[in-house]
Amino acid sequence: MKFKIIIILLFFIFFSFAASAQYLEVALISDIGGFEDKSYNQQLRDSLNKADENFNLFLEFRESNLMSEYLENINYYSENNFDLIWGVGFTMEQAIKEAAQMYPETNFVIFDGIVEEDNVMSLSFKKDEEAFLAGVIAALESNNSAVAFIGGKDNREIRKYQQGFETGAKAVNSEIEIYNEFVGSFNDFSKAKEIANQLIDQNVDIIFYAAGAASRGIIDTALEQDINLISLDAADIELAPKNILTVVLKNTDFIVTKTIKSFAEDNFINEIKNYGLADDAFIIDQSQAEDMMSKENINKIEEYKQQYLSGEIEMESLQ
Repeated sequence: MKFKIIIILLFFIFFSFAASAQYLEVALISDIGGFEDKSYNQQLRDSLNKADENFNLFLEFRESNLMSEYLENINYYSENNFDLIWGVGFTMEQAIKEAAQMYPETNFVIFDGIVEEDNVMSLSFKKDEEAFLAGVIAALESNNSAVAFIGGKDNREIRKYQQGFETGAKAVNSEIEIYNEFVGSFNDFSKAKEIANQLIDQNVDIIFYAAGAASRGIIDTALEQDINLISLDAADIELAPKNILTVVLKNTDFIVTKTIKSFAEDNFINEIKNYGLADDAFIIDQSQAEDMMSKENINKIEEYKQQYLSGEIEMESLQ
């Protein structure tokens, strides 16, 4: 009798182990934007759910209401031995770094951030190439041949957006007028609005921006003055659906699937990955583009992208 009980127990232990080995435990912790932000928290959650259709994943999602909750939320999954723990954006870098040091056997992914630890994969993106697409779109769509970029703080990282935007716009129209302005902050709504109005006075009819929360001032101006915008944040479409030509997005479906696939196939390497156009890292919001742009111009975006990748178009020097 005892022998039979032992056999049964061993069977259940083996079955439980085999079942658990069949799936990957993956967790995503949001930043304070939450999973209904219509931005990268939501997009990553959706992309992980799509990846689950091809890979047997056990998924869990946890929202952070405060930045002070980041480390606690990350550690919850670390303590529960999840295979892969994702964080979102530069505001989570420090929490991911601390968790990685506390749990050296756990693998972490930081999306759109950089953490230099042996057990962290950092997914970063080439801002100049992301903005190149915005520049192409702006030049194709501008009726006045006058476009602008508004950045938040004037630093090297934000100037990469300016660099790519200028390259893309000039590739389409070498005579186009390009204005570049910086708010000096990512939060100064009033200053952003003032700058946008000044640009409109200079005949600018399309603005591309990377100005954080200050972008609301730019959007308000576009609504009041009826000009067009190009955004980096899908959530902005709801604020100005008749003004935003499209949004240049990071291709989360592709990147998430690639990352999960590498882990599932034991090809996962913790390193800093810098994704660009050659990696299909950027897409446009196709639905919004189809509402706001001609099919001909939408097709031209891909043509200019291929010209850049082939070396026919060279990136402007960073100023």
